[in-house]
Amino acid sequence: MHRLLLSLLACCLCFSASAECNASIIGTWRFTNDQLEIVTEFLPDGTFRQVNATAKGRETYTGRYQLVGQTLVVQPREAPQPQQIQCRFPDADTILATYPSGETLHWKRVRPAAGPEKPSKLPGAAAPGSAAVAGKRPTLLMQRTWEPNEKAFSFLLPGEWNFKGGIFNVNPLTQNGPGNSIAPKCDLLVQNDEGGTVMIRFAPSWNYADLTYSPTGFGLFKPGQHYQGMPVKVLPTPRQFLTELFQAARPRATAVTTVVEDPMREMVDAVSQANHQLNQGLRQAGLKPNAYDGLAMLVEYTEGGRRYREVLRTIITDARTSAFMWTNEHTIHFRAPVEEFDAWKPALDVIFNSIELNPEWFAKVTRAMDQRGKMALDTQRYINKVANEIVENRRRTHAEIRYESYLFLSGQDEYVNPFTKKVELDTSAYRHRWMNNHGDILYSDEHAHNPNEYEKRPNYEWKQTPARPR
Repeated sequence: MHRLLLSLLACCLCFSASAECNASIIGTWRFTNDQLEIVTEFLPDGTFRQVNATAKGRETYTGRYQLVGQTLVVQPREAPQPQQIQCRFPDADTILATYPSGETLHWKRVRPAAGPEKPSKLPGAAAPGSAAVAGKRPTLLMQRTWEPNEKAFSFLLPGEWNFKGGIFNVNPLTQNGPGNSIAPKCDLLVQNDEGGTVMIRFAPSWNYADLTYSPTGFGLFKPGQHYQGMPVKVLPTPRQFLTELFQAARPRATAVTTVVEDPMREMVDAVSQANHQLNQGLRQAGLKPNAYDGLAMLVEYTEGGRRYREVLRTIITDARTSAFMWTNEHTIHFRAPVEEFDAWKPALDVIFNSIELNPEWFAKVTRAMDQRGKMALDTQRYINKVANEIVENRRRTHAEIRYESYLFLSGQDEYVNPFTKKVELDTSAYRHRWMNNHGDILYSDEHAHNPNEYEKRPNYEWKQTPARPR
């Protein structure tokens, strides 16, 4: 919270300056000390974006601001109330910001005005996050960013993209029971613009009650009501579930066509194996074990006069005989315009594969969760392990393992991190892959691109990441 206040305060500094001189408050400002670097960009449309960098990583904040005299009012997204800072502008490139605590910070203008997360554009390179032209992959700067609500995990965010949501918890008192309060949930949307022209969403898992095998059946609780905090809903097939998800996400879609479907046998088997101990316990108790079914769909449709291609996937856990419930798990969907889909696919793969759990958060959540909650997280880790083992086995034996060929694990290679020396799995779609000492990654097909020539931030060093020697 202290860091968030600093970042909000930092934002406030930048804009009140014009009261004392004619310098523009629009632009990029920087505050730094031994523990923290804050860079905030204020835009003419009344919005701001701020990045806080510490030894533990980066935090990104966005929101709106308003300058009233010498008082800067900043309203970050998700913050319960705005922050107010008193600002002085002794010269065109300096702001003295005084906070309610009495602390005053000195902010300096960054020239040229460029945010901390986007070095000057490379010659001939498309702006990070810009549209892919004629199927050509744009040069892509990816920056490690924290999930905003609980710092539960970090992920790589393309420059100039935005994200919404994150970790949230369900209050059992508002849902008539604890059925969806066992573990934290995640609903994270990462997109290149507000309309989500190119986007990926990590959809939350929900527990639903299906009372088909209960002694009373649906006599007391009918579909549409809640049972023990779970919406009452008859178990759908994965296709039915994804169809409903698509219709809710794309209500204006027309001319919808399903191009291909994949039952994701390897993923389903991985989930089943991860829950082997649980199912063994159910058998010993005389209960039918849980069943698992999955599907990935690739659809094309028209929205707003443009043709899109979208992939949706989920795994359905059927626990009706043991707990009168079913759950959607590992549910994601992503899209791009049809003519740009192949160009943007590697970037979406990178976002998906870049998620790193915060060990401190994980330990805290594990202590607070019951056995089912812990197994849900273990399942996710097991799936990631299986995915890596499949790729490793493919590398070693050249076996033709079919694993979601149009989803995430195609087109990857192993790269050596030049700072940690660890081997990392990443997309092989780009000819050149650069990494800096803060965990950001630059992808490019241009041989002449050397980000060190354009990096203006202090203490940032870029190195090219070679493929692991064979």
